[in-house]
Amino acid sequence: MTIACPTATDVKRANRRLYDAVADGYEVVDGRRNEALAQWIRGRLSRLADAHGCGRLLDLGSGSGVVTREGRGLFDQTIALDLSPAILAEAGDIADARVAADTDALPIADASVDVVTCFAVLHHLFDAAGLVREVARVLKPGGVFWSDHDMDLTFYNRFRWPLRVYRRLRAADVKYVRASTDIDAETYALAEFREDGVDGSRVMGQLRDARLRPEAKFHWFGLTGLTNSLFGERSSARGWAPLLSITAVRE
Repeated sequence: MTIACPTATDVKRANRRLYDAVADGYEVVDGRRNEALAQWIRGRLSRLADAHGCGRLLDLGSGSGVVTREGRGLFDQTIALDLSPAILAEAGDIADARVAADTDALPIADASVDVVTCFAVLHHLFDAAGLVREVARVLKPGGVFWSDHDMDLTFYNRFRWPLRVYRRLRAADVKYVRASTDIDAETYALAEFREDGVDGSRVMGQLRDARLRPEAKFHWFGLTGLTNSLFGERSSARGWAPLLSITAVRE
């Protein structure tokens, strides 16, 4: 049955159900993690550690550990946090600590984290307000929040028709539904609640309200080998690159 007016709870339940269901084969089903992306993430983390502290890295929505694995050796402690206990268990030794928890209620002490990361996570949320509130609470003064690899809403609105063709050809929804009998089309749609784009302006406003200083950039790196070759790591104007990247420093 389709949920006519989904709530934040519906979206969270769908995310846990989906990632619990594919925990033992997530990397294969997703099919987008590769060495070039891993090295790019490590470069970003290295720069963040140098600028904002290398004590503790907290990765929200860690999944199979693409961020925390690259944080090893750069931070004194890495923490992988995810809503799905199953994916954390299957991921194994991806961090110094693995925590199954909701991003709206982090079991982390106030002002105890140097860098909080959030990779391809915002589009899974009903709303980012709770995550932003908790990020502001756990970051040390001068600490930084980095979110990346969510579809930008302005880009989607500008290129919605070619994007719909691309998504039909890629058929990610079909892959996930076929991966487990516990996943249906509704579960996938709720888990990808903001698949059509994250409103970066809204998130930036929420970060400012929480007394963080945010900066947004838009890029292509990490989508495919072809786009990496064509666009590299350079930033584009809003609406001309699909990936929203936000860094926000705690005052």
